[in-house]
Amino acid sequence: MAKRTVGKLYTSGQKNYWYIRYQFDGKDCRARLLDTAGRPITDRREAEAAADRMMAHFHETDRAEQLRTLKNNIRDAETAAVEAAAMMLNSRATIADGWGLFMTCPKRPASCKRYRAEDIQPHTTASNYRSYYQRFTAWAKENAPDARLLSDITAETAAAFMEEVQRTGAAGTFNKYLQFFNCFFDTLAAAGKITADNPFRDIDRMAPEFNSKQPLTVEQIARLIDAAEGELRLLIALGYFTGLRLGDCCTLQWREVDLLRGIIERIPRKTAHTVKDKSLAVVKVGIAPYLFEMLAGTPEIERRGYVLPAFAEKYLSGGDQQITKKVLKHFAACGIETHRPGTGIQVVTDKRGRRIRTGCRAVVEIGFHSLRYSYISHNAEAGTPAAIIQRNAGHSNPAMTEHYTKISDAAAVRYAGALRLPSGNPEPVVDAVAVERAELHRLADTLSLEQIRNILANIREA
Repeated sequence: MAKRTVGKLYTSGQKNYWYIRYQFDGKDCRARLLDTAGRPITDRREAEAAADRMMAHFHETDRAEQLRTLKNNIRDAETAAVEAAAMMLNSRATIADGWGLFMTCPKRPASCKRYRAEDIQPHTTASNYRSYYQRFTAWAKENAPDARLLSDITAETAAAFMEEVQRTGAAGTFNKYLQFFNCFFDTLAAAGKITADNPFRDIDRMAPEFNSKQPLTVEQIARLIDAAEGELRLLIALGYFTGLRLGDCCTLQWREVDLLRGIIERIPRKTAHTVKDKSLAVVKVGIAPYLFEMLAGTPEIERRGYVLPAFAEKYLSGGDQQITKKVLKHFAACGIETHRPGTGIQVVTDKRGRRIRTGCRAVVEIGFHSLRYSYISHNAEAGTPAAIIQRNAGHSNPAMTEHYTKISDAAAVRYAGALRLPSGNPEPVVDAVAVERAELHRLADTLSLEQIRNILANIREA
C-alpha cells in the first residue's frame, strides 16, 4: 500500500522565500510556496498554510491510490476464492463418478428420473445413456489417460471421441451420442455440479442417413416359420402376424392374449413411459388363424407368465443382441441375405495365409424388424384401412405408417389393373400377363442362383 506523502519546509535566498521539499512516487521534489494571490511567501505561518494546501492534494491522491490498491486486492482475493471454489467443485467431479453425479441432478431427463442409478432397467433410454457414458469412460481411459476430471475433457478430446463413434456407427448413432453428452454437461452445469465448459457444444450433428428395413415376401416368411423350432418359431410368427417389435414379442404375456376374443392387447414398451393416457397407447391386434393355432397349441396349464419364457428371460437380462444374432443366423440359414451387398466385415486370407478383416460397416436391410414392415405392407396391400394399421402398429401419426408401407410389384400391377375407362372402350388384355410376370419376378427373388440354374436346365431339357 502506498505511503502518505510528507514534506519539509525551509527558506532559501536573500529574500528568505519559503520552499517545501517532499518525496512523491520515490522522487525528491522541491517547490516554492505561494500565497493565495500567487506571491512568494516570506512568513513561516503563511508558508505552513500554503504547504498544507499543497500537500492536501497529494494526500488525497495517496488515499485514492490506497483505495484503488485495496479494491484490487479485494477483487483479486474474490477471484482467487471463486477459482478455488471452482477447483474444489470440479475436483469432486471425476470422470469415473460422472454418471452417478448426473443421476443426482434434479433436472436430468425424465427418462432418467424414473430410476435410481443402481436400478436402471435394460432396454430403456436411461440404459442407453448409461452405455454411451460407459463407452466414453473406457475410451478416455485408453486415449486420454491424463484426464481424470470432467473439467479435464477438452474440446479436442470430445471431438476425438466423436470421431471414433462416427467411424463405427451410422449418422443416427452419432447424433444420439452427441445429444446425450450435450445434455450431460449442460445438466451438470445447471445443477452446479461443475463449472467447466461443455466440450461437446461446438460439435455439429451429422446429416441423417435413412436406411429402412425391407419387407419380406410371404414365401420367405413361410420358409422362416417352417424352418424354425421351439420358441424361435413362435417368435417369428408373432413378429409377422402382430407387427410387434422384438422386445414386445419377447415379453408378451399370456394375460395380454385373449384366445376367446381372438385379440392381443398390450402397451408397447417403446411408448409405455411417454404417453399420458395409457388407454390411447394400447395396441389391439387380431390373432390371425395361423398364429391362433400355434398359441392354442400351448397347453392351458402352461399359459402363465410370458408366452416365450426363455426369450423373455434373456431379453430382460440384457441379452437382446444375442437374440438378434440368433434371428439373423436363422435368416441366413433360410437363404435370406440380411446385409446390403458390399457392406459388412468380411474375413479373408492374405498372401501369407493370415486372416484379416476387410469391408465397411454392415448395413442391415433384413432383420426381425422386417417382419413388422411386412405386417404393415401386406396389410396395406390386402386393403386393411390405414387407421387400423396405424393403431395396430402403435404409430402416433399416419406419416410413420406410410414410411413402413412397401408395395410389392404384383400389388402395384394389380392396383393399376383395377383402373377402367368408361364402357365402349376395349378392356386391356395385358393385365393378367403383367401380373404373372411380376409374380415370376417376385418368385425369382426368393430363389438362389443355383436353383434358378437348375430350373433353366430343366426347361432346356424339356
